[in-house]
Formats: sequence, C-alpha cells, structure tokens
Amino acid sequence: MSKMKLFKIPKLLKIFTDLKFAIFILILIALGSSVGSVIEQDEPLLFYQNSYPLDKPIYGFINWKLITIFEIDHIYRAWWFLTLLIILGICLVSCTITRQFPLFINSKEYLFKKEKKSFQSLPFFVKIQNLFYLKETIILKLQNLNFHIYQNKNLIYGYRGLIGRISPILVHLSLIIILAGASIGAFQNFKAQEVLPKGELFHIQNPIKVGWLTNLPNLNVRVNDFWVEYEKNKIHQFYSNLSILDNYGSEIKEQTISVNNPLRYKNIDIYQSDWNLLGIRVKKISEDKIYEFPLFSLKKDTKAWITWIETNKENYTLIFDQLQNVFLVYDEKGSFLFVKNIGDFIDSDSIVLDILPSTGLLIKYDPGIIVIYVGFGLLMLTTSLSYLPYTQIWIFNQAKNSWIGGMTNRGKIQLEIEFENLIRYIEKINLKKLSQLK
Repeated sequence: MSKMKLFKIPKLLKIFTDLKFAIFILILIALGSSVGSVIEQDEPLLFYQNSYPLDKPIYGFINWKLITIFEIDHIYRAWWFLTLLIILGICLVSCTITRQFPLFINSKEYLFKKEKKSFQSLPFFVKIQNLFYLKETIILKLQNLNFHIYQNKNLIYGYRGLIGRISPILVHLSLIIILAGASIGAFQNFKAQEVLPKGELFHIQNPIKVGWLTNLPNLNVRVNDFWVEYEKNKIHQFYSNLSILDNYGSEIKEQTISVNNPLRYKNIDIYQSDWNLLGIRVKKISEDKIYEFPLFSLKKDTKAWITWIETNKENYTLIFDQLQNVFLVYDEKGSFLFVKNIGDFIDSDSIVLDILPSTGLLIKYDPGIIVIYVGFGLLMLTTSLSYLPYTQIWIFNQAKNSWIGGMTNRGKIQLEIEFENLIRYIEKINLKKLSQLK
C-alpha cells in the first residue's frame, strides 16, 4: 500500500510541471479576465437585476442569478479565479525547480567531447589538419568572440550567452510576482466615492468596494477649491485643490488634481472623477440676509440645473448651464426674461452672489499595484534577455587532426556565419605559416 502511494504522488505532482496543463490554466485565467472586462464589476445587486433580468437573459443564458452564483460580479476576488492563480503559481514554481534550474546549472558545467560520434551529432562541426599551434590560435579567437573557455589537456570547451539560460527563470519569477500582486490586491484594497462642496473636510465614509483584509485608513482631506476650465465654450478640464491634514489639522500635503492627474499619499490615490452644482447664494437687500437655494438637475447625466427664487415682487426660475457665470431667468409662467451674470441683480431687491459647486472624488487603495508594476517591468526585461542565444563550442585536438563543433539554442544563422569565419581564419593562418616555411 505504501509503495502505491509513493508511486502516485510523483505522478500527481508531475501534472504541475506539464507545459500543456499550465497553458490550459493560463487560458482559463485569460477567459475569466475577459468576462470581467465585459461584465460590470462591484455593482449593487439591484444593478445586475435591472441590467441582466431573468426574463431577458443576454445570449439566452446570462442573467443576474448566473452572475451572482459564479461571483462574476467580483470575478477578480472570486474563489475559483484565485484558485486558478494559485495553481498557475504552483506550475511556475514546479517548472522552475524541475526544469529551468537544472538547465541553468548544467549550462555552467564544462562538458568535454572526445569522440568522433559526439562531434558528428552537432549541427556544426569540421575536421581540420593540426598545424602550427592550432589550439592556441583557436583559443585566442574564441576569447575575442567573448566565449568563456575551459581546457583540459587537448580538450577545449567554451560557452557564451549564459544570461539566455537564466532569463527563463527570471521570467517565471516575474510572473509569480505579478500573481502575488494580483492576490494582494484582491484581499487588501478599497474604493470610495465622495461628492463634496468647496471648503469641506472629509474622511473616507462611502466605500464602494472593500477587500476582505482591508481596514479603512484615517485620512483627513480638505477641499480647498474647485474650478472648471473651458475651451471654445466646452469643458476642457476640471480641477480640485486638496490638502491632506494630520489629526491636529496641520497640512501635510497640498496638490491640485485633475482628470488623469491624481493625488498620491501612502499608496492612496485620489482621482478627480466628476463634479456637480449644489446651489446658489442669493442676497436679499431689504433683509440684509444671504440665502442658499438648492439646484436640481434638469436631466440625468447632464450638466444643466434649475432652481426657483421667490422675491417680494415675483417668483423667478433660474437655469444654469455648466459651471459658468451666466444663467437664464424666466418668470413664473415660463416666459424668458433675460440673461444675467453672477453678481447681477435679478430685481431691485435680490442679487445672485455665488454658485456652490461640488467635486466628485474617487479614492482608491491597492498595495498590489506596485508589486504588479515591478513584476511587469521585470517581465519585459527578462523576456527580451531570454531571446539572447546560448552558444557552446567544443575542440578535440589529436596528433594530426582537430575536431571543432558548435551548437546554439537560438541564432543558428549567426553561429553558422561565425563558425565559417572561424574555419576560414584558421585556414588562412595555416596557409600563411606554410608559405613562410617555404
């Protein structure tokens, strides 16, 4: 019974070193990632029920129940997706230990060839006449070609491009780093959305997504200012000036952010995501008081707002388009009256002082991002280095003849050219010395 177990365990572990199995797992991960890029992630259940109803499934089978059962709504944190990442990591480690390390170690060892058959099995070999310090001439030429040379009496071995052997190991290491970064991001991350008026001090209170092992940080942020930049009467960019404060209210960091230009503090990124208008300030001259009136969106997902103001003389409707100093004024019957600017009187008693904007901020924390960037940087570098050829050459000196042979894993045409040049160089030296003797 014990012998059967010992026989089955290595056979089971051999699956993880199989290249086809690793490619299969990689394909499953790629398919899962593709689904995650199509199906919206980390949305409320009501969103999936409305977007993927049971009575009208997409492609006849995709509905909100299928999405929630297989955790497609948060696919990158789903148990089966993380399991695939772990299996792929085991495959990479197993392949590195059982295949790549032995290849690298064997590449560093010098292996001499001293039989005719061993040279004839090489892709490039030649037998030449042994004349005038042939061995020394070849060694000098190989050193000029950046070969590392080993010699044992009449046997010579040289290699070049050992980095090409270690690069696959580093490629596997970089993939493992990327998988580790993705796993860290799945367990330790959060995303929060805040909509705040200018001058507001806020803490992170509205998380959209929180990782299983994440604690929300105690972050104090103040919105100092917000403004919109226009170009040809269209919004070009919008900005928020933010300050990070300590627990005593002292400013630690201040930065103006915009779209694609976030504020970063302790691996926390604050992005400019959206903006809105909350209300206006109106001063009543007769009362010497300032009132705030809320603004309401005219239509969903548009940047136009409406509000109503009651004065001593009449009721007015005000319409604002974008964050501009210009607004339209209508009477209570809906008839257009005039165009006004911020700071103008609506009538003799009321003046619009200011617009109250709010900025939409997206706060993200993912410590795995840095790890993933390091992994991808190493992957690009090591993938390029893995294309460097690893070349070996052997020489066996006999009394009258010498055998020369070589092989490479890449760049066979380049080796063929170098091999031909080496033979021609040797023949040229031999002819030159023969002519000198005559």
